[in-house]
Amino acid sequence: MERILFFVLAFWSIPLADGIAQQDTLRALFLGNSYTNGNNLPQLTSNISAGKNKVLITDKVTPGGHTLNLHSSNSTSLSKIRQGGWDFVVLQEQSQIPTIDFYRYNSMYPAAMRLEDSIRKYNPCANIVMFMTWGRRFGGQQCDGTMTHCSPVFVDFAHMQDSLESAYVEIGQLIDAYIAPVGMAWKKSILDTSFVLHTSDNSHPNARGSYLAACVFHQVFWNESAVGTSFNHTLSSSDALFFQTTADSVVQDTTKDWNLDINRVFADFYTLSSGDTVLFMNQSQSRQPVSYFWDFGDGDTSSLESPFHIFSHPGTYNVKLIVTHCSNKDSVSYPVQITSIDERTTNFDLNLSPNPNHGRFVVNSGKVMVSEMIYDPKGRLLGEFSKQGSQLEFNIHNYPSGLYLLRVNFEDGSSAVWRFIKKKN
Repeated sequence: MERILFFVLAFWSIPLADGIAQQDTLRALFLGNSYTNGNNLPQLTSNISAGKNKVLITDKVTPGGHTLNLHSSNSTSLSKIRQGGWDFVVLQEQSQIPTIDFYRYNSMYPAAMRLEDSIRKYNPCANIVMFMTWGRRFGGQQCDGTMTHCSPVFVDFAHMQDSLESAYVEIGQLIDAYIAPVGMAWKKSILDTSFVLHTSDNSHPNARGSYLAACVFHQVFWNESAVGTSFNHTLSSSDALFFQTTADSVVQDTTKDWNLDINRVFADFYTLSSGDTVLFMNQSQSRQPVSYFWDFGDGDTSSLESPFHIFSHPGTYNVKLIVTHCSNKDSVSYPVQITSIDERTTNFDLNLSPNPNHGRFVVNSGKVMVSEMIYDPKGRLLGEFSKQGSQLEFNIHNYPSGLYLLRVNFEDGSSAVWRFIKKKN
């Protein structure tokens, strides 16, 4: 039984209480209260996954009436987070807190951020999922026990659900978390049909409500619809199919942003060439942790973010970049044409002399230069400069002897590179 934290001022007498990467096996930790514990939502979700030949291993911490603030200091919750190895950690706030501005901004959001810190530390590849709950069946005003802080007077379920949606979407964006839009799936079902999803207390979920929630979580976890699962719980086949398709339509609603693509990886790059020397500028988009693998098409590879590479022979090389974030991956390939191994014959936007030099050299260009970068032979950035002009002097006498690459950005937005050699002093 959930501990009561709040009471309601309403037009009705309402009892209060509260309760994506494709793999064959996923692990999810649920931190919530009786809304999550009711009908054993984690197990329902696992059963739906099993009904589609997938394995979802779940665990939960769901004391009655628990808030995210309490979870952020709950030794059991923190211990399970520290176990590591979770693919998903689900955070469910007490149902009234998000609708009361004082508690939304002074309790829910700070607690979610504290939990995020722990989750990211011990589970760097885990996805945090905000469990958007549902409104009370008849709305009503939500207040704390001292009547000090209250929500607006919600005229019905949909009115209260709008407030919950706003809170969960906002915190999801703040901490880069997935949003499981369970409450919105409830809203669609309630507005479109005569189905009752609440128990007699007009707050907690009945079997239908929890099954619909589980269908939403299945889709969020696996990035696939629950439609077709062989597990119907206690529902008829037709009712189960209705809730499966309802969950699918809400999660896939293109007018909403549930943050489900935040871990998507986009691989891309462009090149700056100087004869046989090519600087590969990485333009990929990915969350941390991220790794890069370059195949230059000539047998050499690199794991640097933006390497440069010297080709030994003229020709056309198919250069491939693979970007990996945890189990998410993307790749892109572009042809790179090397027409000459003498950089002086191919780059007329830039001239560096003397080359080789002892660390002091002059760069001339027909265009105004606005910034300059020097890289070592492994593609590591060694120095950045903000010199401006069409003739610039550099002194890198403290650099060791060897091969370097100078990249120059021009006032018109274009760039050029030049390879040079620093001799021993």
